[in-house]
Amino acid sequence: MNTDVERVNLRTDGMTCAACSASIEKAIRKLDGIEEANANFSNNVVSVLYDPSKTGREQIADAIRKAGYFVLEDDPDAVAERERLNAIRTKKELIVAVVFAVPLSVLAMGPMIGLKIPLSDEPEIYSIIQLILCIPVLVAGSRFYTKGYPALAMGAPTMDTLIALGTTAAVIYSLYGTVQIFSGEPHYLHSLVYDSAAMIIALVSVGKYIESRSKVKTNDTVRGLLDLAPATANVIRDGKEVSIPADKVLLGEIVIIRPGERIPADGMIIDGSSSIDESMLTGESMPISRVSGDMIYSGTMNINGSLKMTAEKTGSDTALFKIVRMIQDAQGTKAPVARVADKVAAVFVPIVMSTAVAACLLWMLGGRSVEFSVLVLISVLVIACPCALGLATPLAVTVGTGKAAEHGILFKNASVLERSGNITSVILDKTGTLTEGRPSVTGIVSKIPEAEMIMLAASAEARSEHPLAKAIVSYAEEKGVAVSVASDFTSEPGSGVRCTVDGKEVSVGNERFTGIDLVREGIPDLFAEEKTVIVVAVNGIFAGSFAISDKIRNSALSGVTSLKDMGVRPIMVTGDSEGTAKAISGVAGIEEIHARALPEDKLNIIKDLQVKGENVAMVGDGINDAPALTQADIGIAIGSGTDIAIGAADVVIMGDDVRGVPAAVEIGRATLKNVKQNLFLAFCYNAVCIPLVAVILPFMLGSGSDVLMQMPMLAAAAMSLSSISVVTNALRLRRFRPLSMKV
Repeated sequence: MNTDVERVNLRTDGMTCAACSASIEKAIRKLDGIEEANANFSNNVVSVLYDPSKTGREQIADAIRKAGYFVLEDDPDAVAERERLNAIRTKKELIVAVVFAVPLSVLAMGPMIGLKIPLSDEPEIYSIIQLILCIPVLVAGSRFYTKGYPALAMGAPTMDTLIALGTTAAVIYSLYGTVQIFSGEPHYLHSLVYDSAAMIIALVSVGKYIESRSKVKTNDTVRGLLDLAPATANVIRDGKEVSIPADKVLLGEIVIIRPGERIPADGMIIDGSSSIDESMLTGESMPISRVSGDMIYSGTMNINGSLKMTAEKTGSDTALFKIVRMIQDAQGTKAPVARVADKVAAVFVPIVMSTAVAACLLWMLGGRSVEFSVLVLISVLVIACPCALGLATPLAVTVGTGKAAEHGILFKNASVLERSGNITSVILDKTGTLTEGRPSVTGIVSKIPEAEMIMLAASAEARSEHPLAKAIVSYAEEKGVAVSVASDFTSEPGSGVRCTVDGKEVSVGNERFTGIDLVREGIPDLFAEEKTVIVVAVNGIFAGSFAISDKIRNSALSGVTSLKDMGVRPIMVTGDSEGTAKAISGVAGIEEIHARALPEDKLNIIKDLQVKGENVAMVGDGINDAPALTQADIGIAIGSGTDIAIGAADVVIMGDDVRGVPAAVEIGRATLKNVKQNLFLAFCYNAVCIPLVAVILPFMLGSGSDVLMQMPMLAAAAMSLSSISVVTNALRLRRFRPLSMKV
């Protein structure tokens, strides 16, 4: 895939089924530079990966418009409001359709079941009353005609086309019957199917209303996250506290947050301490203690202390907006399993239309009446509408990504969500993943003056972002040792750093990197205490070492246990010594470890597992983990990790809870299972119903059968029921809670 590509997500209006999605994707793929195009029917998002040197956002939007669909502004408030208004409009149309279709059906079917209907012995009046009752229903269902026929004219028929053709055929045939009644042929009264046309629209409208309501609910999930950002913020300007709109906070400004207020920007606490409710980020309900020097995030709640913070990220750069964007990106993509449905949807509607016409003609050639054959044609057109097929995958993915976000787990796209359900092994880094990532120096050994050794080590590590390096620099600050400027700086991720400080060649890292044998140097064994030893060499000679302790996370054992319970193999791979690795893995409950691993070693371990047929997830938080995160089937970054690790990962766990790893696998499995159930329901429905109404029922029923007369109506009910079953099954995911998060 071209690396110089960009992704754009466009909000659209007008998609009603899988065939609509296929039409949009086909139109976009005709443009130059399109790497990927996904139209998500469940939330009206079109996600496109494209080469900006060959095409642009406006050309993509024009292609969507030319395909017959609208492109909306990318404003979550506007989108949510539009979906809400659409749901209200759909509800009104449903009410109108039901109010007129039900009495029309009673009027038409009453005599068949022995009811005495007034004026039933007056064919002319009786037929006109049915026509009059049918007209409001046709008006209420006008969207099927205004969308269905233009799509047919463009050679891209959709679900609306099938409804439009089916009901139009029913109405035209009924109008013909009405004319014949007024021409002195009263027996045509029994051939009128105005009620079938009306009930088709009414029953399909039930499904459309449920779909529109589900879209409102899924949009409300994203909208609810954005609502967590406060409208105003209190900042210090010109020495005074002023209240301003939260989106006007400037970088570097001092923000005051009082108890009970939500934090308006991402930033660092410079004064005060408090408990912060970070559940919107991490899914963890217990407040977290935050003190001066800690980062706090927009949308989280300050519980009990007054804080001053320096704004470091505002507006769309905050973690909250990145979460929303990541959810929208994921919901705008498609899982690989959806390709089956897409391929079917692309040819499904034309095949159904051909099948309906063929069935009609064959029954006529077989000697059946025009009325009989037309009823078969209408029934096939109506019952085969691919609503359920179009909803099967995107709705499950939309609900699944929303559910994951509730637990602080962000999937970057639908493909990752699917792959996470197939994971068999998980590679876990130690520092910052199994441990808290806030190591501190607990002891030192020095063969040169201690202050000099600390200065040289801290000067070398000052430019490194590794948690162990920060621990040494912090230790120097605590001891009041000033650092010097290092030159000729080189870094070997996962091993150490080398530079020149005050004319001396300084190496700081593990034994292999520095070339120092600690046993030969007589350094005491600190590994049993779960400590990491960092070696300092000056001009190639051992100068000293630091013993650094990093507390294991409270959630490490339960997270690893959950992986084992799910049949997933946990493996710890770390650049640390074998003794330290064994100490940490023993506490975490991991049997398989690989110590003293370089970044390329992590990469090779993952490749070896993949060659053996394993689906591997890599969990890490450091720069040195980025290659392994990319190589793995799924890269999982702990949210407290570096931006590079998060950028390379497929899944981001916003908190520090290791239980998020098995939870991501659980949610992936639950979503994949739900998608397969939905696809089975959709395919099974069409596989059974199309031959049923095209051949089996017509063969079993006689031309004058009352059941045959109502077959189009029954077909509409069955079609609507299939959509309802898929929607209901997908929405079950809302109640899903990962077992690993309960441990």
